[in-house]
Amino acid sequence: MSTQTLPPPGEFKTTEEIRDARFAETLRRRRRLLLWWSAPVVLLAFLVALKFLSAVLINTAGISAYHNENHNTAATRFGHLEFFNVVEPWKPYFNAGTAVYAAGDFFGATVPLGMALDLVPKAPEEEPRGELECAVRTNYSLSLEGLGDEALMAEDPGTALDYYEQAQEMLADCVDGGGGGEEAEEADERQQESQEQAEEQQQQQQQDQQDGSQGEQEQEAPEGGADEDPTETDDGENGDPTETETETETDNGDNGDPTETETEEPGDPREEELEERNRQAQQDREEQEQQEGGGDGSGQNW
Repeated sequence: MSTQTLPPPGEFKTTEEIRDARFAETLRRRRRLLLWWSAPVVLLAFLVALKFLSAVLINTAGISAYHNENHNTAATRFGHLEFFNVVEPWKPYFNAGTAVYAAGDFFGATVPLGMALDLVPKAPEEEPRGELECAVRTNYSLSLEGLGDEALMAEDPGTALDYYEQAQEMLADCVDGGGGGEEAEEADERQQESQEQAEEQQQQQQQDQQDGSQGEQEQEAPEGGADEDPTETDDGENGDPTETETETETDNGDNGDPTETETEEPGDPREEELEERNRQAQQDREEQEQQEGGGDGSGQNW
């Protein structure tokens, strides 16, 4: 036997009330399902909005650091935007390369600027280059110019000329009415002047090398066994070696006939008188021996 009792009076529901209650329960279930289905979309939208907001804040912070001449900090902040800016992906690389260039790292600036040049919107081949592409090309050209200036300061004009030519090729379609504007034209003029200085330095180095080679050849010529005139004397004058030796020997009195030398030079009067007296005494002694018929051969010499 069932113990369930009937509801009290006044709590009975009509058919319409029961239908409305069921319909309201169905709507509640649908709203819960829609909420669960839309949660990923809402979350994605929230993340996208957060991403754009973060990109704006980071970009603003990078620009502020750039204007305050904190170029390394600006380059770092602009580098973070490479993963955030999907609408204009070339801009983070362009800003980062510009900041690196302003910091003085010209070679490091060519890497992000090269990526920006690949991503920047380009005009069709039949049309001139656009302003956005020329802006990237101008800063890329300035980085190449900086590398050329460094090579020129290091007295390497060959490398400097190579960088200056690349810089001018980068701006070839952005000057003279192109989309580069005044900045591109000024950069092109400055690069032409720098190229002339590099050519002058290269010519000067070549001239110095030629002068140095000629000087070395002149110094090595006497040591290289050059033919010398055997008749040349110590004073560098050519002459007959026989005559030179004869004159030298005659002046020194080492060679020559002794008799002729004695005849030419005046003798001592006392020696001549002594010899004359000896000859006279010898003559007298010989005459006396002839008269006496002999003698012991002795005599006195004065």
